[in-house]
Amino acid sequence: MKTYLIFNTEKLIKKINSKEEFYKTKVNGNRLDIVKKYHNKKGSPFSTNFPKEIKISPEVVGLIVGEGFIGKSFVFANSNEKAIDEVSDFLKQFNIPLKFYLEISVKNKDEGYVNTAKSFWENHLNIKLSRIRLRKEFNSITKYGTIHLILSNSLFSKLLRQIMDISKIKVEKNKDYSINYLKGIIAAEGNINIKKSTKCVYMIRISASKKEERNHYKRCLEKVGIKIYCEDMPTISADEGIKLGWKTTRGRAGAVIISRWDNFIKIFELDLLDLHNEKKEKFLKYFFYNKFTKQFLEFEYFLNKRFTLKEAQNYFGFKGRHVDRVLTFYKNGYLNRKKVNEVKFSYSLTNKYKKLHNKLKNEIIKQDLL
Repeated sequence: MKTYLIFNTEKLIKKINSKEEFYKTKVNGNRLDIVKKYHNKKGSPFSTNFPKEIKISPEVVGLIVGEGFIGKSFVFANSNEKAIDEVSDFLKQFNIPLKFYLEISVKNKDEGYVNTAKSFWENHLNIKLSRIRLRKEFNSITKYGTIHLILSNSLFSKLLRQIMDISKIKVEKNKDYSINYLKGIIAAEGNINIKKSTKCVYMIRISASKKEERNHYKRCLEKVGIKIYCEDMPTISADEGIKLGWKTTRGRAGAVIISRWDNFIKIFELDLLDLHNEKKEKFLKYFFYNKFTKQFLEFEYFLNKRFTLKEAQNYFGFKGRHVDRVLTFYKNGYLNRKKVNEVKFSYSLTNKYKKLHNKLKNEIIKQDLL
């Protein structure tokens, strides 16, 4: 069941009334008739109609925080259809017409690429795109280009700023909110990094230029049980990048770095990549190459039986520090143990192991991995 944050529209409007202008409201069923008026200005008042209560999911909050722009108009840009659908569905409650345009990087692409991308989005959104922006200076890193979704309404923008500010505070304090919020953040700003030598996921970056944004993301990650071990990747300005001899002249946004298998398995368990199919597929493909993932799955040999550390060592051919993996699984709740004598314990796989094992195996079958 989807979770929502609920905001009283009248209360939000009261916070933006000023000495120069104000909004009069009147309840009309489950809607709110709104008229903008001026204290010392003549002219026709502006009127609109909004829902009495504004519903927004934590996922959409994350998407907008990551990829949204709130000025006089609201703009959301993304190359992933799930993200576009989530934000579009949120905006439907306002009954305000949306505009769309497509941005495509065409460097090193064949002639038919533009029409393919245009057809994909027109079919998916059931619209006719009247504007397509072609970028000839960049190689495309998206399958069908990037859709820009625009809602032009200054009152909406004013209310949305408040909703984002309040929501960010709320998600930091609630684990379920944080989980769903991070799905939106990772879909918008997450990057899966692969180590070429091992073909394994070695880090996930969440881009954020400002330090306060990165600290906010880290508080949400810690709320869901993801521990940050690495220092942030710092923001590099365009000028700093040139001085460093970089090929790009655009600099680089800073980022929060998520590393270590324990964190990757938590991301998998919590389905934090579910809002972006391409990122999820990339993560899963290279996560299953990880030796710890393979080792975790190989413990299925001991399903429904007890075993000693020596038996595990003999079965897997463990040597030296690799025996610690059994103890790590025990500490993380995947094994329980029973004392046999003063120096010996026997182990068995827990329900927590079985649940994660089944989820991993099902994903292998679904994605046709390994």
